Amino acid sequence: MHHRHRQLCLYEISFVMLHVILPTDFSDNSLHAGRYAARLLGVDEVSWTVVHMYLDADPTVTSWAGMAEELYKAAMQGMQDWESRLRADEVFKGAKLHYEVQYGPLTGVLNDLSAERGVDLVVMGTLGRTGSGILGSNAAAVVKHSRTPVLVVPAKARPGATRRILFADDQRGVGEADARMLLHIAKRTGAEVVLAHVLRHADELPDPRLVAKFGELFRAMPHRFASAEGKDIAGVIDLLAGKEQADMIAVMHRHAGFFEGLFRTSTAKRLALHTDVPLLVLQEGKAKA
Repeated sequence: MHHRHRQLCLYEISFVMLHVILPTDFSDNSLHAGRYAARLLGVDEVSWTVVHMYLDADPTVTSWAGMAEELYKAAMQGMQDWESRLRADEVFKGAKLHYEVQYGPLTGVLNDLSAERGVDLVVMGTLGRTGSGILGSNAAAVVKHSRTPVLVVPAKARPGATRRILFADDQRGVGEADARMLLHIAKRTGAEVVLAHVLRHADELPDPRLVAKFGELFRAMPHRFASAEGKDIAGVIDLLAGKEQADMIAVMHRHAGFFEGLFRTSTAKRLALHTDVPLLVLQEGKAKA
């Protein structure tokens, strides 16, 4: 009976149909992020909402009454061209793609869409058209304020098999609901999960109770533990990812605690924008019901 209950829990963390938002500024980098995610997640059981956000260049300008209409027309034309580009891409063959143009700030639009439609994941690139476009300049803000897990795909991320995922532990544990996206990706790809304990000082040891809980949570997939000590958390995570040859880094975003400093703008940019390893940011207490 106990064994049967455990199988039921593992089934419940799976997705019947994954709903993914792909923000785009029509750049090659946002296309790269989408293609990476399509390879990672597949397309048969994924519904994609491709969304472009636009804003007035200067909302204080009132002399040109037709500015808003012209901006909308330009955004719609860009999306039509983008739709043609995606549909011609072999990676998206057979994909369920829905396209939208929305007026408003990036983070606000993404959160509204996620709440309205039960979105499971936001996938975004780290660089825009010029290397500092809308996605690049706002990636850290989206990571910090998103109500949905975010997969940030660097421009230099190499497509291919996801063999190892480094999950950085802040010694507070994580439940099945909040880890749902990580578990889904690991199960789908067959990746080994390396549970990386970032220690505050050299004498600290991982809490054995949390080690046991992680062992139970990741029981259905290959996993092991690693640890390193350091005050520069982003640097320690980056070091461990390189040492373990991780194909993805995963972290849990909490609004208070050991990792909170990761999501300050400068640090988040360093971790999410200056590496060639994709970053999966889970959101505490915000998993899809």
